[in-house]
Order: sequence, then C-alpha cells, then structure tokens
Amino acid sequence: MSAPNTIVGLGARTDHVATVPNLDFARLQLSSEESSVLSLVGRVERIDQVLSRSTLGEARTIAVLLALRAKGAIVPARVVQRNQPAPAVDAALAEDVDLEPERKKEIIDLERALDGMDHFAVLGLRPGAPAAEVKQAYYNASRRFHPDRYFGKNLGSFRARMERIFRRLTDAHNVLTQQDKRDAYLKAHPALATASAAATPPAPAPAPIPTADPTQELMPFSPTPRPFRLASPSQAPAPSTPPPVQDAESEARKAERQARLARHPYMARNVRLSELVARGRAAVARGDWERAYQDFHQVQTLDPKNREVPPLLVEARRRHDEQRASTEVARGKELEQHGDDVGALAAYRLACSLDGQNAEAAFRAARLGLQQGQDVGEVRVLAQRAVDVQGGRIEHHLLLGRVLADSGAKKQAKRVYEDAAKLDPDNAEAKAALKKLRWTF
Repeated sequence: MSAPNTIVGLGARTDHVATVPNLDFARLQLSSEESSVLSLVGRVERIDQVLSRSTLGEARTIAVLLALRAKGAIVPARVVQRNQPAPAVDAALAEDVDLEPERKKEIIDLERALDGMDHFAVLGLRPGAPAAEVKQAYYNASRRFHPDRYFGKNLGSFRARMERIFRRLTDAHNVLTQQDKRDAYLKAHPALATASAAATPPAPAPAPIPTADPTQELMPFSPTPRPFRLASPSQAPAPSTPPPVQDAESEARKAERQARLARHPYMARNVRLSELVARGRAAVARGDWERAYQDFHQVQTLDPKNREVPPLLVEARRRHDEQRASTEVARGKELEQHGDDVGALAAYRLACSLDGQNAEAAFRAARLGLQQGQDVGEVRVLAQRAVDVQGGRIEHHLLLGRVLADSGAKKQAKRVYEDAAKLDPDNAEAKAALKKLRWTF
C-alpha cells in the first residue's frame, strides 16, 4: 500500500518546512533525534526530501517532525519564485497557528521594529508621558501581547515573538515609572528629553494673594509674643456665626476628588484584581477552565503576594489539561478511523503529556507505538502507566504483557499475564501466553 500523500500536522509530502529564525535551543531542549532531523531541514526543505535522507525511518521521522512542529522549531513554508521581489520563504505569515492573519502581521511588524523604537514609542506614547499614562499603556499592551493570554492555543514561533515583545514592554514600563531610571534614560537620550520638555504643560500660575479689606488694619508681624490681656466686656468679640452650608460648587469639588481617587492607579489596580478573581470564579462555575486559568494567572502576575489565587490557578490548570487531554484522545480516535495512525499517535502522546492520569491515552499511545516500531522503552512506560492508573482493564494487562515479552522481559511478562488471567480466567490470549511462557526461562 502506498504512503499517503498528506501527513496530518505537516501537509503534503511535496510541501516545504522551514526552521524558525533565531531559535533558542536551550529553551526548546531538543533530543538527539530532534536535532538530527532539524539539521536535515536546514533553512527550508521539502518534507519528502527530509524523509528520504533521514536514517530514523519514515514513521519515526514523521513523529519527530511533528514534535519539532509542536515545539515551534519548524513551520510550514511557502517557496516563491526567485524572479519575484518577495523573500524566498515566507515562513512566518504562512505558519499554521491559532491567530488571525492581521494579528500575525501586527506581531511580526512590531517585533521587527522593536530595535528602532524608544521606550515611549514601544508603549505607543508621546515623549514625556507621565508615569500614570505609562502604567495604563503597559496594562493595555499586556492584554494584547502577553503569551499566557493565548493559553491552550497553538502559537508556534509566535510565542517566542510575543515573549520578546512583552519583555521589551516590561523594560520600558520599569524604566519610565521609576524616577531615577527615567531621569537617567532621558539624560542618555537628549532628543527625547527635549521633546519631553516641549510636551510638558506649563506649571499653573500661583493663586493670587487675597486683597486685604481696606476697613481692616494689617497687624505687622513681631517675633516677640504679645502679652495676653483679658478683654473687657465691652471689648469682648461677638459670638461666632455658624459655618455656611456647603454650596453646589463645594459638592462638585468633593465629587471630583472622589472620582480622581477612583482613577488612582492603586485603586484601579485593586478594582481590576477583584474583577479578574470574580470572572475567574465564574468561569470555574461554568467549567471554562481555560478562561479561569488566564484570569487567575493574570492576577498572580499583577499581585505575586496574593494568597487566594495560587490554589485556584493550580486547580484551573489541572482541569484545563484534563479537558484538553480528553479532546486530544477523541481527535486521535477520529484520525485512527481515517487510517492516519501517525497523526493519532501524536494526538495520544500530547494527551499523555497533558494528563498523566489519562489511562486511555497511555494505552492507545502504547498500542500504536508498538505497532509502528517506536522506542520500546517509551512504549513500555506508557503501557505500564495504563495498568497503574486503571488496573481493572484486562486489555491494559494484555498490552503490557506483549510489550514485555517482545522486549525479552519474559518473567515480568508472565506475572502480567497471570494478573490478566485473574481478571478473566477464560481469556484466550492470556492462557496462550502463559502456556508459551511457562518453560521459556
């Protein structure tokens, strides 16, 4: 049977894949197999050429390419003709990620412009903008460029791009909101300092000194205290009149002060934190664990000392991963039904990495891995996990027994088949395996 022309997750065999520029290999932590396949890709290469030159075998090479794709090391690429003015490979915009084309272009354009932008420009502010505007701009930008806002989505190489943008935004915020760093930055950039001074509004004129009542005589100031003398009844001051009732203008000033206080960054921050916690709890109540994780994570970022959110964040992450793992298992089953065992294995492996307690994902990944000749050590670990998590399923024991027997661990295989026979004494496979293994060691 000929190999399928399309590989789910990569594309057609005649399509190209490209290595993402400026890879951080320390962050990716590539295995030796992944490094060797990545070297075959080079800058850009056709998928069928990579498969033909790899020494790992086609099935294993496809699995490694899918792993590199999931880590953001390679992306689908579109090769254009040399006589066209466009670059040879448009890997970034052609990358298949969970972002709209306009959003991808915005991220790419901003990342490329970062090195030529000052701190104010990065935040989208005029030179000399006050600290309050800097904080608000940073908050608005964080909502657009913080990678965790897209938790659970496939970002590919755009995750690294957004992380770089967010680090630059954070640097700009930290410099422009701390007076000593801000002064040093403006001193190092005289053009910004000049623009900042030009943009600074003039200081308000001092309030005029009240004109003295001409009927009253001004008492000259004397540093020597005057002796206290009790006034005679005829000189006693008249009883003081009660203070006037606040007029409408005073009430307006009071309301304006309260509104200004509500806009204070500290008060606004507390209100925002309360809103995020409430929204996260509402997401938990309706089972939207991805939304809950995003909200709780943002609270922890804004307020690292918050003691209420960390346990909520851990639980939201766990439940989200469980949901995502179940989705990947369902996707793997669908791929199996359509004959794409390689894609199904990748889905089951992803489910195992998300939820180590998903016995079905471990069982199915081990079964397909055994069929496709994958690394026997990995297959054995997955089969053992399925038994450990859900030991009451006889098919889990039978699969582990087959893996152990094929790897030469016959004594261990015999014990596993004995456990399977306890679950179902009439199981034909268990009885046949025990008969075969009885005198082989």
